[in-house]
Formats: sequence, C-alpha cells, structure tokens
Amino acid sequence: MTGMPGKDVLLRSQVLHSMNVLDTPPEETFDRITRLASASIGVPIALVSLVDEDRQWFKSVCGLDMRETPIAHSFCGHAVEGNDPLIIPDATRDARFADNPFVVGEEAIRFYAGVPLRSSEGVRVGTVCVLDRIPRTLTAKQLEILRDLAAITAHELELRRVASTDALTGAWNRRMLDMVATNEFNRARRVGRPFSVAIVDIDHFKLVNDRFGHEAGDGALFAFADIFRKVMRTEDWLFRIGGEEFAAVLIGAGRNAAADAMDRFRREIAGRAFVADRGTFTLTMSGAVAQAANDDGTPAATLPQLLDIVDRGLYRAKSEGRNRIVAVT
Repeated sequence: MTGMPGKDVLLRSQVLHSMNVLDTPPEETFDRITRLASASIGVPIALVSLVDEDRQWFKSVCGLDMRETPIAHSFCGHAVEGNDPLIIPDATRDARFADNPFVVGEEAIRFYAGVPLRSSEGVRVGTVCVLDRIPRTLTAKQLEILRDLAAITAHELELRRVASTDALTGAWNRRMLDMVATNEFNRARRVGRPFSVAIVDIDHFKLVNDRFGHEAGDGALFAFADIFRKVMRTEDWLFRIGGEEFAAVLIGAGRNAAADAMDRFRREIAGRAFVADRGTFTLTMSGAVAQAANDDGTPAATLPQLLDIVDRGLYRAKSEGRNRIVAVT
C-alpha cells in the first residue's frame, strides 16, 4: 500500500473530484477552449489539464492523442505549485524537464505555458496550457488570452460543483456520492489503498423541529455538516442523502480507523450545545461504517451493497440504544 500524500495534494484532489469531470467524455464547452488557445496563440497543442493525486488527466485535448499521463511526467504538476503562469521557453534547457519522456521522446516537446485553474477557495486543480515542438515564448497579448481562457474554464468547473451541493448544509448531494464512490474505487485500484463508507442519522431529529421550530432544525443540519468539515480530515467527504441522514466517504481508512474517526465526530456532536430562539438543545447521532476497498485497493463490495450493509448497521446502532457508531462487514 502506498503512503498517504500531503494535505495540499489531498485537498486539490478532493476539490477536483467535486467538479465531476474526471474520466468523463469530451465536451464541446472545453474543446472550444483548447481550439481557441491553439488558434489564437499559434501552437499545435492545447490542453485543459486536471492534476489528480497520481496523474494528470485531460478534459480536452487539441493536438495530442492521449487522455492522461503519470504525474511524474507532468509539466502541469509543476504549474499548479505556483500562483503565476508557468512558462518554459525551451524544456531541453530546463533541468526539471530536460529528461522528461515528452521532451526526449517522439513528442519532442520544447515549449510549455500553463495558467493554473483555481477553485473558489483558491485551490489550483489544473491548467489551461499550450505546448509547441519548437522553442518560443508568449507575447503579453497571448498570455492575456491564456489567462482569460483559464478563467472561463475555472468558472465552468465551479458551476459543476454548485450543482452537486446540498443548498441547506453545504454537504455534497446524493448524486455526488455515486460519482465520488466510482472515482474512489478507480483510484483505490490505481494507488493500492483502502477507503470506507459510513451512514449516520441524527437521533430523534423530528423532536427538534417540533419543539424548537424548523428554522432551528435547519440551523442544526447546517451546524452538523459544518462540524464535520472542521473536525474531520480534508480528504473526507460528507453527503446529505435524506432529511437528517448523511453518508461519508473516508479516504485511505480501513473499517476500524474509519469507525474510530466517525466516533470522534459523534462525540463532538454530542458535546455541542445548539442554540435556538426557543432555547438550547443537544443532538446525538447513530451510524455504521463498512470498508469499501481492501488494503490493497481491491473492492470489498459495490456501492449499492455497501449502502445496504451500512443501512442495516445503522438500524442495529439505533436498536442498541442510539448515540453510537458500529463497524460492520
């Protein structure tokens, strides 16, 4: 099993996966960007490149016959490390790229210019970039065009995130759970590490609405999700899948580690006082955790099977007295 990457890489990967574009078919929206970049700057190759944890994947490609490369061979992996555009006039004269397979191999890349794509939080998830097989540079006007195309691309990616978010809590929605699980099963196989899935439900939540009002209930749901974001790891996902029911995906965590993490979250919820116009109240939650991918990254079950397993585990947690997390198989 490979070690967990750094937090910056994990944050970028999570933001990127939240945009729902990885491993999707070509789309005219993005292909138009690369055609414009190639034509307006006068280069044979233009890409919308997204930098995942272990690879760069091309949402749009103009002038190359490939859809992804290992991160170790990526120019864009360097570009996302900085705030400014990365411009390489001649890769053979740059120690970082002189022995890159795309420089010394048949593609014979010499020139690269990439402008980072930033999320609304400022996380750099990829680039709009142009490449050439001869050394060159960009004029100020050409760089302005590339910046504009990157801004348009980033805006389009952000629109996809908004469509995947629960408006009340800021958690991801049910549709997003399917997409994230698919991506994580694929990534677990590639990098050889586990992940786990959980379902949790706020205990007796109807009583909060009845006693303190629906506004208090809505505030409690938002606070619940906000506490998850604050106390759990950057790479963990929370999805609202029902009224007061949530699912979580915990990256790199086997069943026991995931259960421990969710139990810490449970204790955090139970220890908070929630303030409403009609008074103060507390919440507890019940839940269940199952391992989705084994330690070597192979699937332990399909997502529908996992959801059935943890749903039965949630019923068990409630029948045993609520306010608890159980680990199930």
